[in-house]
Amino acid sequence: MPSSEKDLLYIQTSLPELKKYLLSEILYYPLTGSLPRLTVGGLLLAQHRVGEEKLGTSLAQKLATVKTSWRVAWTQKSTRELEARLRLWRNYLNDYRNKPEEYIADYPHEIRLRVMIELLSAEADQIPDEITILDKLLRANFLSGEFIWDERLEAQFPEDRFWFLYGKLR
Repeated sequence: MPSSEKDLLYIQTSLPELKKYLLSEILYYPLTGSLPRLTVGGLLLAQHRVGEEKLGTSLAQKLATVKTSWRVAWTQKSTRELEARLRLWRNYLNDYRNKPEEYIADYPHEIRLRVMIELLSAEADQIPDEITILDKLLRANFLSGEFIWDERLEAQFPEDRFWFLYGKLR
């Protein structure tokens, strides 16, 4: 899990590239250094993990301005990424269902896909029908419990919306 400093660096590095990224055909846009590739989902996840207080008004306003100025491109990119993240999440759950002992340990990392799906669904103004089916599969194999990410992030991810971060697979 990246630190809030690394998430802030990711957001700051993404901002100058964001317009070019949104207008490109590239879904996973390369950034400099060892930072993950720029995606709307990655940006939303980093922003959510950092939280409004640490993000600061200036950075939040810059992100909001780009998002508003390029709303159609933002929504289209969000929709494309939503489909890609949904496919990856489906593949993980299918792998887990077929060989649970091999894939159960990957859950704390792979669940970021489900978090991104949640965040991207709001941006794309759609909740894919398939997520309901995948959530049923997840719930059938889910044990509710403690927050699985760093406890400092718990306030950013309330259980009523991000229930899948509060427990583990059987």
